[in-house]
Amino acid sequence: MRKYKNYKVLLIIILCFFFFTNCDQFKEDYNKPEYNNPLRIGIVGDVSASREQVENIFLGVKLAAEEINACEGVLVNDEIFDIELVYKNSAGSPDEGISVTNQLIKQGVDIIVGPSFSSVAIEMAEYCIDSDVLMMTYSATTPELSFLDDKNLIWRTCPSDYTFGTISAQYCFNSLHMRKAAILYRDDRFGQGLSEVIKNRFLELGGEVLSNVPFPVDDVNLSTCNITNELNTVFGEEVDVVYIIAFNSDLLHLANEIYNNTLYQSLEKKPVLFLNDGIIPIDIINNVNSELFETIVGITSTNSNNPNYIKFYTNFTERFGFSPTTYSEHAYDALYCLVYAMLNADSPISTDVVEHLWEVSGSDFQCRTDHPEQIIINVDEYSIAKELIKRGNSINYEGASGPINFDYNGDPSPIVTIWGIENNEYIEIGYYDR
Repeated sequence: MRKYKNYKVLLIIILCFFFFTNCDQFKEDYNKPEYNNPLRIGIVGDVSASREQVENIFLGVKLAAEEINACEGVLVNDEIFDIELVYKNSAGSPDEGISVTNQLIKQGVDIIVGPSFSSVAIEMAEYCIDSDVLMMTYSATTPELSFLDDKNLIWRTCPSDYTFGTISAQYCFNSLHMRKAAILYRDDRFGQGLSEVIKNRFLELGGEVLSNVPFPVDDVNLSTCNITNELNTVFGEEVDVVYIIAFNSDLLHLANEIYNNTLYQSLEKKPVLFLNDGIIPIDIINNVNSELFETIVGITSTNSNNPNYIKFYTNFTERFGFSPTTYSEHAYDALYCLVYAMLNADSPISTDVVEHLWEVSGSDFQCRTDHPEQIIINVDEYSIAKELIKRGNSINYEGASGPINFDYNGDPSPIVTIWGIENNEYIEIGYYDR
């Protein structure tokens, strides 16, 4: 089972099921289901900034909602609810993130899955905290989220960049025995935060970071931007590894610019190009010069050989006709964590739900003492889980993205995968916990 398949037909197929109005709200078409006693949950993503991938992520949440509703919905406080998802586009803008959050609140929503980007997440989280809205992001990895005074309202199913950055530095220093590094990063909250974690940890281990270079992203089309000076700085000195911190949409252009860079080509020994989470390997395989493949190493929080991921992948593909992409599994897990916590709380109210998220995720933090033995619940086992909870049993949801195990800050405690490309195929090299 390979995690990544070509999903370039995604937009065409999705438009058979959905449409956008002014690019601000993801709506179902004329086949929209009838909801019995709907429980509205907001789904926020940065569609304008990364439409194809975010639409796919939205479908991960939709799959979870369909599975839950097919099993008679959510029974809390002697009422049965159907999950109704209300989709909003935060457009990569903090102001728009606040605006759509306000719109959702006016529609009676007090639980939100999203947003996509770190650049939106902090301001949106602060607004949610002030409004007593529970927010669980699936792909905003900025470490800042972990340390908000959040009344336990801010969570995520994707790991923090503190985790990714620490393991990225340690893997290259300890396992690959690399001592000299350079960093090329997006000049935004995501890139700045992750580059600082990698730099600081690599230096703490005894390595050298010879350059730490941003590339522009605000109001810039990277494909038309000349980044020769940035690349000349990165490759001006011989290093063992170059950490590239970029969105998937950035990387294809960056990789080809790197391959065509004169200083890079003049290097007798090419450095490892270490890629952050969120990169789609099949896009590299299909669009990047194959001479770079042997130098590419990446990191992700999903293990494609995990039976729970395989089950999710199969269900997603059968339902929608194409493959899930990165973070779709994290969005799917977010809805399940929230619903299981609702069942435990016997309430759909956000301030009640937050008190039970640790317990249903297998966390040691604030676990119930009357039922210390937790029963593992796998992907697509909702009917089993809700009966166990009804009987007073304690569950441990192990999701499509792997074990959740929320920590004190509401971050998952993942098993991280190191991957590479061999014989033009994605391979998983090793697995690390934090």
